[in-house]
Amino acid sequence: MTKAKFFLAVLTVAAAMLLASNCYAQSNIAPLFNAVGSSGAFNSFALAAAISNPGGQSGVCGDHNWTLKNGAMGIDNRGDANIAAVTGNVWIVWNDTPEPNRTVCAYLNIDSVIGQRLFFGSPQGSLSLPSSDVGANGGNLVPLLPPDTPLPQNIYDDLNNQTFNAAPSDIRPEDALFATNRALAPYTSNASGLGYGPGPVGATILSAFSSKTAQVVGYAITGNDPITGQRVVSATATDVGAQVMLVLVNTTDTGPAGLGNVIFNNVDRFVLGSVLAGQLYLTRDLVPSSGLPAVGMDIITREPTSGTMNTTEFSLTRSVEVGLSQELGVNPTSDNPLNISLNDNAKRQRAIGTGEEVSEIGSNADAIGYAFFSFGNVAGVLTTAKYLTVDGVDPLYASTSQNPNGPNALPQCTAPCPGAVTFYNVINGSYPIWNVLRVVSANPVPTGITAMITAAQNQVGNIPDFLAFGQLEVFRSHYTQSGVAPNNGHERSGKESGGDVGGAVYTVQADLDFIADTGAQIINRKQ
Repeated sequence: MTKAKFFLAVLTVAAAMLLASNCYAQSNIAPLFNAVGSSGAFNSFALAAAISNPGGQSGVCGDHNWTLKNGAMGIDNRGDANIAAVTGNVWIVWNDTPEPNRTVCAYLNIDSVIGQRLFFGSPQGSLSLPSSDVGANGGNLVPLLPPDTPLPQNIYDDLNNQTFNAAPSDIRPEDALFATNRALAPYTSNASGLGYGPGPVGATILSAFSSKTAQVVGYAITGNDPITGQRVVSATATDVGAQVMLVLVNTTDTGPAGLGNVIFNNVDRFVLGSVLAGQLYLTRDLVPSSGLPAVGMDIITREPTSGTMNTTEFSLTRSVEVGLSQELGVNPTSDNPLNISLNDNAKRQRAIGTGEEVSEIGSNADAIGYAFFSFGNVAGVLTTAKYLTVDGVDPLYASTSQNPNGPNALPQCTAPCPGAVTFYNVINGSYPIWNVLRVVSANPVPTGITAMITAAQNQVGNIPDFLAFGQLEVFRSHYTQSGVAPNNGHERSGKESGGDVGGAVYTVQADLDFIADTGAQIINRKQ
């Protein structure tokens, strides 16, 4: 049995056991917010759920919180035994109001694309909590939340086996479906097809560092489900805010060519694209200096069904300018898990999930990788990692000299921390690697989900994990993706549609002027 099939069998059996043991108790309460998806949004929505302000007033969902690493599973309910359950970190927030008016919310942290697959699958996916969660103390996974309290039985009953009603995502549904279909497509040397199929139930992508996995499974965002033939849910994607991608490097090697040396503070986007594609792999390739010794980097990328990976892929590595891919030279028949040794002790490796990506960058000397910024995402590597500017443009401040923590140092937040980062170069669009966080939900959007989105946008005034959408002065040009025609959403009657990951960046005013002058939008332009 191959390693991939072994993990699939173990997870499938585990899911069946969980379902068998947990189906006896079910509350009549419908969760206000039962989300699955983006690891980048996990912390921000936890704060919106539990804290409306730093003074401790309860948030949208209540004033009790509980979190646990690998504490829950997402179940694909489409009846194919080959589809494994997906394990991830979870937060749960609730209040003390008796039934039927009690408010409960949950968020399963897996990944944007898999989260959308569970949301769009027909029948839709559901949250599964192991019985061992009841009474567990929790893991305090969200750094700025109050200490966890044990999970009560009644809150467990309120959430267990409930259908997901929201899918926070780093990329639009059209882009997520494209990522899935690209991964399932037959392998090509130019990375237009990645070879993790055939579908609809494809291969399991393995981590180089742990037993974590990501299975590639087909789904649809309109029409009928490819597995069950049932009609998929009518959905919409609500803009929440702009997320910035940090290029992270390990700082423990402070030698002349170690990435911890202060000379490593910036990277040209063309060089970075070549590094992530495995074509450049020595630390000295990042700087214009000469005469440095040959020190190999540990290049850590993400799985191709990751919203984080796809934002980096199409904003940078596979952009029109660079024209490469993080999957170049990666053949699933021999490189799953991705763990390729290069010259001078350099290597290419793959992590699964933001938590593992950031942790491994912080643990491995001369490692380089990327992750969406949030204070929680970088809290564990404040002393072992830093970020690089790209083309001299700082992602968090107007310039690196304005970083109060020191040049290239990762920030931390003791709440409240308004202005701890400014996202100045995301607001004006000059930093190249960012995308808009959305929440995919039923159309029209349920009032509870709207309340959570509004709270998350308000919360970043105190804890600026991302840039609230209303502050963004630019947009990415939308383009035809997954058969859906583009609309930037700036016309009065226009509804946002099509792909936009890696779309060319324009000011909103430029699109409004273009519409006024020509009657058309600035569409089908790519970075």
